Amino acid sequence: MNVHLFLQEKPTRQKQKLITLRKYVQNYPQGWKKGLELANLLYEMGDWQQAVAEYRQVIERQPQLIGVGLQLGKLLQIMGREKEAVEVYEKALFGSNNEATQHHIKGLIAVCRNESQKAIIAFNLAARLEPNKVVHWLALAQVHQQIENPLGVLSAVEQVLSINPDDVVALIYSHDASQALGNIPSAREQLSKVIALLPNDFRVLQRQIEQRLQMRLVSGIEGKLTKKMIASLLLQTPHGAEAHKSLAYYHILRGDWRQGVEVLAEFTAEHPHYPYGWYYYGQCLFDTGDYQRAAQMMGKAYQLYPDDCAIYQGLCEILPLEPHPLPLSYKQRGVRGEESKEPHPLPLSYKQRGVRGEGSKTTLASIVEEMLRQFPECWSVWATAGRVLVEYFKEIERGCSVSEQSIKLQPQLADAWFRHGRVLALAVKHQEAVEALEEGWELLPAGGYLQSVPAAVWLGESYRVMGDVGASQRWLKVAGEGCQELRAFNPAMADYWLGRALVGLRDRLGAIQAYESALSQQLLYPARGEVEKSLRRLKGKRGKSSKG
Repeated sequence: MNVHLFLQEKPTRQKQKLITLRKYVQNYPQGWKKGLELANLLYEMGDWQQAVAEYRQVIERQPQLIGVGLQLGKLLQIMGREKEAVEVYEKALFGSNNEATQHHIKGLIAVCRNESQKAIIAFNLAARLEPNKVVHWLALAQVHQQIENPLGVLSAVEQVLSINPDDVVALIYSHDASQALGNIPSAREQLSKVIALLPNDFRVLQRQIEQRLQMRLVSGIEGKLTKKMIASLLLQTPHGAEAHKSLAYYHILRGDWRQGVEVLAEFTAEHPHYPYGWYYYGQCLFDTGDYQRAAQMMGKAYQLYPDDCAIYQGLCEILPLEPHPLPLSYKQRGVRGEESKEPHPLPLSYKQRGVRGEGSKTTLASIVEEMLRQFPECWSVWATAGRVLVEYFKEIERGCSVSEQSIKLQPQLADAWFRHGRVLALAVKHQEAVEALEEGWELLPAGGYLQSVPAAVWLGESYRVMGDVGASQRWLKVAGEGCQELRAFNPAMADYWLGRALVGLRDRLGAIQAYESALSQQLLYPARGEVEKSLRRLKGKRGKSSKG
């Protein structure tokens, strides 16, 4: 995985210091302070295997150093060695006599065991005992972020920001949570605060660049500024998949799709063991309409790191559109039969479409099964699985039941209701879809244009199918008004949704104009394919009308 480290000193000076510390530790093996310095330096330099060994030496000599134990546990956790991390945390727990610290350690152990609710309880208890220690609140925010609960994240980071309004990590968490809620004004406010504090920080640059790309600020003076930011990001993280993804989409949104794809092709060739390089490459190919190669690249990401929620969801997005289904005889990974104790086992008889890789083959059915098993607390996983079951496998009742779990997990989240409502509409359950979509509408924050515009279009379309023309027209007009606000944040998607709304309002010329504007702003697939098809139909109708 790509992990970025903040260097306190220049690499050349670090190497000199490393040589000095190693000599000292060899000459005085019974000391521990220089050993701790050596462990910390190895951690900072990215030599984590050696850092683990040195931390263990320090703890062996000074077992009462709880902080060092927690540092070692966290490092093992980052490295994916959760079982070892739990052992270290348990020893630290046994040696601690501070009640708040004990609860915090119990929370860390629960995180390692994927017991999110236990972790939330433990970190809350620690925070109540020591409300002015931001470490407890940030740990709580991180757990909420992992289970896709942006409201929980905001609640935790509000406490941090009340203690320190300039806490950069809390501000970044707040930005991301506000973005997830669709509250764009609030997200931008938090990003502005972070920019004022750390304008050149790579995390800040990533979010700025993402925002600018969505706004299509890729030409003229603004385009030069975007390119400059990307260059700065590449300088800071030359081996970072995220930075190369930004460069790829910069080229794509300028209209040079081939060059954009080539950026990630070269990155994966140079870094074949980086799963997120393959993930972004697959997503880029998908966005540019090459579904077959997209499936292959996303499959490579999955083979390298079959424990990432985003990679699973990427496969669920791509595989149903990949044009060449695999034979039924391909080996499935992890699909259980009727005796499965999982809440929604998938039958082996599903038509299989899979990931091409080396050795065993993986099918879409097995991907959905694994995803539900590995990430049961993430609401978007249930919504995604429900949509695949309904739209691709035609398992209507099971798909709706799976999707419903998303709103049970996050009943206060508008987007969960919208995604569930969309699944119900695809299942031709339009009355239930309307109820879910309207429930989500009531939960929207002010300025939630990214979510409100699609929801209004879906409501208009479902009401039209139900025969309620008046309600359909009202909602489509609401969508059209929202598109004017959305245009400031994402003009291509604003024109796409405006085109869909105008089609429903029977404004053919307006829809054609909106769709052509979306295409001119590099609207990406699969929406682009849908627009191209709609334009052919709309222009065909116009031609027939003019001939008449």
